[in-house]
Amino acid sequence: MPALARLKAEIRTCTRCDALVRCRTQPVPGAGEAPAAIAFIGIAPGRFGGDRTGTPFSGDRSGKLLRTMISREGLGSVFITNLVRCNPRDEQGRNRDPDATEIANCREHLKAELAIVRPRVIACLGLMAWRELAGRELAFDPVHPKPVQSNGAMLFPMYHPAYVNRGAYSIRNYRRDFRRLARLVQDVIPRLRKGCSWNDVRGHSLE
Repeated sequence: MPALARLKAEIRTCTRCDALVRCRTQPVPGAGEAPAAIAFIGIAPGRFGGDRTGTPFSGDRSGKLLRTMISREGLGSVFITNLVRCNPRDEQGRNRDPDATEIANCREHLKAELAIVRPRVIACLGLMAWRELAGRELAFDPVHPKPVQSNGAMLFPMYHPAYVNRGAYSIRNYRRDFRRLARLVQDVIPRLRKGCSWNDVRGHSLE
Protein backbone atom coordinates (compact mmCIF):
# COMPACT_ATOMS: atom_id res chain seq x y z
CA MET A 1 0.00 0.00 0.00
CA PRO A 2 1.42 3.47 -0.92
CA ALA A 3 2.54 5.66 1.97
CA LEU A 4 -0.25 8.22 1.51
CA ALA A 5 -2.91 5.50 1.45
CA ARG A 6 -1.51 4.01 4.67
CA LEU A 7 -1.55 7.43 6.30
CA LYS A 8 -5.16 8.04 5.24
CA ALA A 9 -6.19 4.70 6.74
CA GLU A 10 -4.48 5.65 10.00
CA ILE A 11 -6.17 9.07 10.09
CA ARG A 12 -9.61 7.54 9.52
CA THR A 13 -9.27 5.51 12.74
CA CYS A 14 -7.84 8.31 14.89
CA THR A 15 -9.48 8.83 18.32
CA ARG A 16 -7.00 11.24 19.96
CA CYS A 17 -9.53 14.03 20.60
CA ASP A 18 -12.56 12.90 22.62
CA ALA A 19 -14.59 16.03 21.83
CA LEU A 20 -13.99 15.70 18.09
CA VAL A 21 -14.76 11.98 18.06
CA ARG A 22 -18.15 12.76 19.64
CA CYS A 23 -19.17 15.44 17.14
CA ARG A 24 -17.52 14.46 13.86
CA THR A 25 -19.18 12.49 11.10
CA GLN A 26 -15.83 11.15 9.91
CA PRO A 27 -12.12 12.06 9.92
CA VAL A 28 -11.05 13.82 6.72
CA PRO A 29 -7.51 13.10 5.46
CA GLY A 30 -5.86 15.39 2.95
CA ALA A 31 -6.52 14.76 -0.73
CA GLY A 32 -4.80 15.48 -4.02
CA GLU A 33 -1.60 14.69 -5.83
CA ALA A 34 1.57 13.33 -4.29
CA PRO A 35 4.01 14.81 -4.95
CA ALA A 36 2.36 18.18 -5.51
CA ALA A 37 3.62 21.63 -6.41
CA ILE A 38 1.28 23.33 -3.93
CA ALA A 39 -0.27 22.24 -0.65
CA PHE A 40 -3.25 24.24 0.61
CA ILE A 41 -3.72 24.07 4.38
CA GLY A 42 -6.96 25.22 5.95
CA ILE A 43 -8.24 24.96 9.50
CA ALA A 44 -10.67 22.05 9.78
CA PRO A 45 -13.32 20.24 7.74
CA GLY A 46 -16.59 22.18 7.57
CA ARG A 47 -19.74 20.68 9.06
CA PHE A 48 -21.56 20.80 5.73
CA GLY A 49 -18.41 20.28 3.65
CA GLY A 50 -15.56 17.89 4.32
CA ASP A 51 -17.16 16.39 7.42
CA ARG A 52 -20.05 15.24 5.22
CA THR A 53 -18.16 14.36 2.03
CA GLY A 54 -14.95 12.93 3.47
CA THR A 55 -12.86 15.20 1.23
CA PRO A 56 -11.34 18.50 2.43
CA PHE A 57 -12.80 21.67 0.94
CA SER A 58 -15.66 19.99 -0.91
CA GLY A 59 -19.44 20.16 -0.69
CA ASP A 60 -19.71 23.70 0.69
CA ARG A 61 -19.13 27.31 -0.41
CA SER A 62 -15.55 27.44 0.84
CA GLY A 63 -14.62 24.35 -1.11
CA LYS A 64 -16.34 25.59 -4.25
CA LEU A 65 -14.48 28.91 -4.11
CA LEU A 66 -11.09 27.34 -3.44
CA ARG A 67 -11.43 24.78 -6.21
CA THR A 68 -12.72 27.40 -8.64
CA MET A 69 -9.65 29.55 -7.99
CA ILE A 70 -7.31 26.57 -8.38
CA SER A 71 -8.89 25.71 -11.71
CA ARG A 72 -8.93 29.31 -12.88
CA GLU A 73 -5.16 29.64 -12.47
CA GLY A 74 -4.40 26.19 -13.81
CA LEU A 75 -2.87 25.02 -10.54
CA GLY A 76 -3.32 21.36 -11.34
CA SER A 77 -0.69 19.76 -9.12
CA VAL A 78 -2.14 20.44 -5.67
CA PHE A 79 -2.79 18.75 -2.33
CA ILE A 80 -5.47 20.04 0.03
CA THR A 81 -5.62 19.42 3.76
CA ASN A 82 -6.33 21.06 7.14
CA LEU A 83 -4.65 21.64 10.49
CA VAL A 84 -7.05 19.12 12.04
CA ARG A 85 -8.86 16.22 10.35
CA CYS A 86 -12.17 16.36 12.22
CA ASN A 87 -14.92 18.98 12.35
CA PRO A 88 -14.93 20.90 15.67
CA ARG A 89 -18.34 22.06 16.91
CA ASP A 90 -19.55 24.08 19.87
CA GLU A 91 -22.34 23.07 22.24
CA GLN A 92 -24.92 24.41 19.77
CA GLY A 93 -23.53 22.26 16.97
CA ARG A 94 -21.94 25.16 15.10
CA ASN A 95 -18.48 25.17 13.53
CA ARG A 96 -15.75 26.43 15.85
CA ASP A 97 -11.99 26.82 15.60
CA PRO A 98 -9.94 23.89 16.88
CA ASP A 99 -8.20 24.50 20.18
CA ALA A 100 -4.46 24.24 20.77
CA THR A 101 -4.66 20.66 22.03
CA GLU A 102 -6.62 19.52 19.00
CA ILE A 103 -4.12 21.14 16.66
CA ALA A 104 -1.23 19.54 18.56
CA ASN A 105 -2.89 16.12 18.44
CA CYS A 106 -3.17 16.37 14.64
CA ARG A 107 0.26 17.91 14.03
CA GLU A 108 1.87 14.52 13.44
CA HIS A 109 -0.65 13.79 10.67
CA LEU A 110 0.01 17.14 8.98
CA LYS A 111 3.78 16.65 9.09
CA ALA A 112 3.40 13.14 7.68
CA GLU A 113 1.22 14.38 4.81
CA LEU A 114 3.68 17.13 3.91
CA ALA A 115 6.61 14.71 4.07
CA ILE A 116 4.89 12.49 1.52
CA VAL A 117 3.57 15.26 -0.73
CA ARG A 118 6.78 17.36 -0.67
CA PRO A 119 5.17 20.61 -1.91
CA ARG A 120 7.28 23.42 -3.30
CA VAL A 121 4.80 25.98 -1.93
CA ILE A 122 2.46 25.76 1.06
CA ALA A 123 -0.49 28.15 0.89
CA CYS A 124 -1.60 28.85 4.46
CA LEU A 125 -5.32 29.58 4.34
CA GLY A 126 -5.93 31.87 7.29
CA LEU A 127 -4.13 33.13 10.36
CA MET A 128 -4.26 29.84 12.28
CA ALA A 129 -2.60 27.89 9.49
CA TRP A 130 0.03 30.61 9.04
CA ARG A 131 0.92 30.65 12.74
CA GLU A 132 1.18 26.87 12.86
CA LEU A 133 3.58 26.74 9.91
CA ALA A 134 5.39 30.10 10.03
CA GLY A 135 5.20 30.91 13.75
CA ARG A 136 3.75 33.88 15.61
CA GLU A 137 6.70 36.18 15.00
CA LEU A 138 6.01 36.62 11.27
CA ALA A 139 3.11 38.88 10.32
CA PHE A 140 0.16 37.36 8.47
CA ASP A 141 -0.35 39.73 5.54
CA PRO A 142 -2.02 38.28 2.43
CA VAL A 143 -2.47 41.79 0.96
CA HIS A 144 1.31 42.35 0.86
CA PRO A 145 2.56 38.75 1.03
CA LYS A 146 6.11 37.99 2.03
CA PRO A 147 6.75 34.29 1.36
CA VAL A 148 9.16 32.59 3.73
CA GLN A 149 11.19 29.43 3.39
CA SER A 150 10.59 26.59 5.82
CA ASN A 151 11.74 22.97 5.68
CA GLY A 152 12.29 23.00 1.93
CA ALA A 153 9.03 24.73 1.00
CA MET A 154 7.91 28.30 0.53
CA LEU A 155 5.11 29.42 2.89
CA PHE A 156 2.60 31.79 1.30
CA PRO A 157 -0.09 33.63 3.34
CA MET A 158 -3.67 33.70 1.99
CA TYR A 159 -7.09 34.37 3.41
CA HIS A 160 -9.36 31.41 4.03
CA PRO A 161 -12.13 31.18 1.39
CA ALA A 162 -14.75 31.45 4.15
CA TYR A 163 -13.41 34.94 4.89
CA VAL A 164 -14.04 35.89 1.27
CA ASN A 165 -17.48 34.30 1.24
CA ARG A 166 -18.45 36.41 4.25
CA GLY A 167 -17.69 39.54 2.23
CA ALA A 168 -14.71 40.53 4.40
CA TYR A 169 -12.35 40.40 1.40
CA SER A 170 -13.18 41.04 -2.23
CA ILE A 171 -13.28 38.29 -4.82
CA ARG A 172 -11.30 40.57 -7.13
CA ASN A 173 -8.44 40.73 -4.65
CA TYR A 174 -8.66 36.99 -4.02
CA ARG A 175 -8.19 36.37 -7.74
CA ARG A 176 -5.12 38.60 -7.62
CA ASP A 177 -3.77 36.59 -4.70
CA PHE A 178 -4.12 33.36 -6.66
CA ARG A 179 -2.32 34.94 -9.62
CA ARG A 180 0.50 35.81 -7.23
CA LEU A 181 0.56 32.22 -5.99
CA ALA A 182 0.75 30.94 -9.56
CA ARG A 183 3.59 33.35 -10.31
CA LEU A 184 5.47 32.14 -7.25
CA VAL A 185 5.24 28.53 -8.41
CA GLN A 186 5.89 29.18 -12.09
CA ASP A 187 8.63 31.82 -11.90
CA VAL A 188 10.23 32.39 -8.51
CA ILE A 189 10.60 28.76 -7.40
CA PRO A 190 12.37 27.71 -10.64
CA ARG A 191 14.81 30.60 -10.16
CA LEU A 192 15.65 29.31 -6.71
CA ARG A 193 16.18 25.80 -8.08
CA LYS A 194 18.58 27.19 -10.67
CA GLY A 195 20.81 28.52 -7.91
CA CYS A 196 19.50 32.03 -7.29
CA SER A 197 19.43 32.97 -3.63
CA TRP A 198 16.21 33.94 -1.88
CA ASN A 199 17.65 37.44 -1.41
CA ASP A 200 18.06 37.68 -5.19
CA VAL A 201 14.45 36.80 -5.97
CA ARG A 202 12.48 37.95 -2.93
CA GLY A 203 11.95 41.37 -4.48
CA HIS A 204 10.80 39.88 -7.78
CA SER A 205 7.28 41.01 -8.55
CA LEU A 206 4.47 38.51 -8.00
CA GLU A 207 1.99 40.79 -9.79
